[in-house]
Amino acid sequence: MSAFTIFLVSGCIAAVVLEAALSMYVLAVQRRRDAARLTLLSALTTLGLPEMRRLPLADRVQRVRPLLERASRELVMRAVADRATPPDAAAALEAYLVERWGAESLERDAASHRTTRDKWRRMTALRILFNLDPARGLSLVGDALHDPDEDVSSSAMSLLGDSMDPAAAELLIGALKARRHSRSRIAVHVDRSPQHLAARLRPLLTEPDPAVRRWAATLLGRYDDVDDLERDLAAAADDPDPRVRKAAVESLGRIGETVAAATAIRLMNDPIPFVRAAAVRAIAKLDRDDLAEDVAVLLGDRDWWVRFAVKECLEGMGPDIWPVLVRLLDDADRFVRNGAAEVFQNLGVLDSFILMEAATDDPADRKIDLLRRIAAAGGMRLTDSLLDRAGSKLGARVRQLLTNIGLQRVGAA
Repeated sequence: MSAFTIFLVSGCIAAVVLEAALSMYVLAVQRRRDAARLTLLSALTTLGLPEMRRLPLADRVQRVRPLLERASRELVMRAVADRATPPDAAAALEAYLVERWGAESLERDAASHRTTRDKWRRMTALRILFNLDPARGLSLVGDALHDPDEDVSSSAMSLLGDSMDPAAAELLIGALKARRHSRSRIAVHVDRSPQHLAARLRPLLTEPDPAVRRWAATLLGRYDDVDDLERDLAAAADDPDPRVRKAAVESLGRIGETVAAATAIRLMNDPIPFVRAAAVRAIAKLDRDDLAEDVAVLLGDRDWWVRFAVKECLEGMGPDIWPVLVRLLDDADRFVRNGAAEVFQNLGVLDSFILMEAATDDPADRKIDLLRRIAAAGGMRLTDSLLDRAGSKLGARVRQLLTNIGLQRVGAA
């Protein structure tokens, strides 16, 4: 046998032995992990027993201590931080964690990280410490809030956003004013805070940074119980930055009344299209059907999104506004005419007219004239849509009616 053959056979045998050893090691590690998980599950099951819940914390820890001897620190940390762990069980596991490994180890983990595993430990330790020692935890979470790692800073934002501590809200608002992280991410956590933050947000309406003013105006839209807030938002609607004006009028649509409507009408003449569209949508939320005529003027707006917002707003006002639409059917602007006809159709008013007239042998001249004007304004697509919705039962009569009054010829033109 040649030396090369001997070397090759020896290499194959070594590879097989190495693979077998590696497989045994992996199986052994997996068995230990499974055993640790079963140990933790047994502890959680024990802590969930009714008689255990009635015991003092120290006694609960004493009962589960023997069950947790094989559990790793990371496994216990994960269980404590897991939102699915019942609060009573989490408190017992937390006390055991501190008793066995010390609070100092949690503080070290929460202070910094270098590896991915360290980062997981840091975020988990932050959550545990924030519950265990709010004062110390708040300081560490505040440091994490400004960490350049987005996972760490997001974890800190989440903890602060859940807290009832006023200092936690101050940290979040401070982060909103800073430029270290995305304002939109921070605003999400400010918005879901259980605290009433209107008093802290109102001063931000006059901040030098327009992005801060914008988010302040947006976030204040959740507070409909604050005196004179409508006035402050109306003032913000005159901001030089169009994004702030948009945010202000959107919030006014959620919480405002008379001043909000007047502000929205004013902003319907704003030079920026997205501000005009936001003003129209604010009126829609204010449930002001009496402003239909003011809104309908923008059916001829040069921007498609504004016209779309106007049509949605008018449709939301209901069929009672049809007299306003009638006056627009002969407007010199084709966008106005077409938009009015489309709203007629979407409100169902046009269908009612058509079906009522098709069902009688003596159609009224005034309604026939109105149908002709609507179809002339709406064009071919509107006429075809009428035929589609008439169905097989009335389709023939509707088609004949449209032919008799010239609507199909107008549509085809």
